[in-house]
Amino acid sequence: MPTSSQRTQPPRRLLPVISLAATLAASFTLSPSANAAYTAADLADTLAMGEARIKAGNGHAAQELCTRVYVSGDWATRVRVEYVWPTIQPLGLVQAVDMDWRNSVTAQLPVWPFYSRTAIYRAGLGCTVVPPGTSVSAVRDQAFRPAATLPAIAAPWPAGEYPAETGLLPAPVAETVARQGDRLFEETRLNPSLHQNTTAYLVAKDGHLVFERYGPGINRSHPQPGWSMTKSLTGLIAGLMATDGLIRLEDPVGLPQWTTDSQKARITWRHLLNNAAGLKWSEEYEGVSDTGEMLYSRPNQGNWAANRPWDPEAAAPGAKFNYSTGFVNIAMLRMKQLLGNDHQTLYDYYQRRLFAPLGIRHGVIEPDAGGTPVGGARGLLRPVDWLRLGQLVMQHGNWNGAQLISGDYMSNALAPSPAAARYGFYIWRKTGNPATEVAVFKDIAPRLPDDTIWFQGFMGQYVVMSPGHNLVVVRMGASHDKNETMRRVMTAFAEIHESLQH
Repeated sequence: MPTSSQRTQPPRRLLPVISLAATLAASFTLSPSANAAYTAADLADTLAMGEARIKAGNGHAAQELCTRVYVSGDWATRVRVEYVWPTIQPLGLVQAVDMDWRNSVTAQLPVWPFYSRTAIYRAGLGCTVVPPGTSVSAVRDQAFRPAATLPAIAAPWPAGEYPAETGLLPAPVAETVARQGDRLFEETRLNPSLHQNTTAYLVAKDGHLVFERYGPGINRSHPQPGWSMTKSLTGLIAGLMATDGLIRLEDPVGLPQWTTDSQKARITWRHLLNNAAGLKWSEEYEGVSDTGEMLYSRPNQGNWAANRPWDPEAAAPGAKFNYSTGFVNIAMLRMKQLLGNDHQTLYDYYQRRLFAPLGIRHGVIEPDAGGTPVGGARGLLRPVDWLRLGQLVMQHGNWNGAQLISGDYMSNALAPSPAAARYGFYIWRKTGNPATEVAVFKDIAPRLPDDTIWFQGFMGQYVVMSPGHNLVVVRMGASHDKNETMRRVMTAFAEIHESLQH
């Protein structure tokens, strides 16, 4: 939760951002003024980014500040200076941010307000970017009833909320786990654009939480954005619907706008879950891309993604792997339609069928302005609950003796996609073949268990699992060197696995 100083309503316009030191000294020094220390050259560099990147940068800043401050309880200056600025430069040098406490965040260029983006906060739903042309009041008026907060059960994880059982590990293993944590939190470079900004590191072994560490000012109660780990969560929700007979993997997805398109009408749930739908898509979080346009400038994200043209390089649905946040948003949109085309019904469904049985408290998938959960990017759960999802996957969909997700679906979800051996149903996997392994950690891959699988998200979010060894590691944060983060996480997993074999 926010600190007492952060709960105070801040002024709408604040002191100029002059330096990093000045910014860190005051909790809400967020908006430049006429005296701010940026130059005409800075402004020129920003405008040279182009309209699409400026809009995406403003949208990213507004949503990150809204979610991480109002929901996750992080510090506003840290979020802006350490998490957001390095991602959107040079825009951060001239960007003005207005924070209306627990209501909204608006990011814009001081003299070009038509490039602005606003994210609004709604209790129980998190934050939603409201693009221009969409009414803030209309989004706020969308009917919503949050799920009742689950009681904190006095029991060890995963059933309850007891602290980590650190004494369960042999001393040499415990030392390895702690040492790898030090490495994950360590900052070895002065340049903030290369910082790791680790916020959480957790380890579970044999169904027990054995290690838990958080960054300064962060604790277990703070939900963290999983970014593309939300894809894996969406795949699990699809698994629930398959288990309940609401979808079948070989059936066409059946979006209404696809029925008259001969190519799109052939896209099945399997194709969509393998991220091999066959639509044209550019996936990029730090430049001009379909992803930035969709997340920050489109009110109905899944619908916009579904209308993307066919990829001429895809011979047929399922033939070409194309990693896409848009394809996952299409899946979430169609699941919403199958449940009556009502956000409340879909929200209640995943809360009742998945979150409640696992004891996930305060979890949500933030919706777009049209009221559809952003299944490709906006899952917001406590790290200890992301860990629970990893444990569920390792247990092949079984929880406390109940088969929440059918074993058949889980087998399909963890199997290699025909289009990409390193991918299943929105879950990454070790291939064992250097030719198809993820390039960044090819040298580390031989040290990982053969059955290693993982969720992965923007800015270094990871849930890494080995079902055969009943081991799960979670790392969360706001990394600006994603390759270094992946190497550190996979090295940690390998080191812990190897220490357990001795």
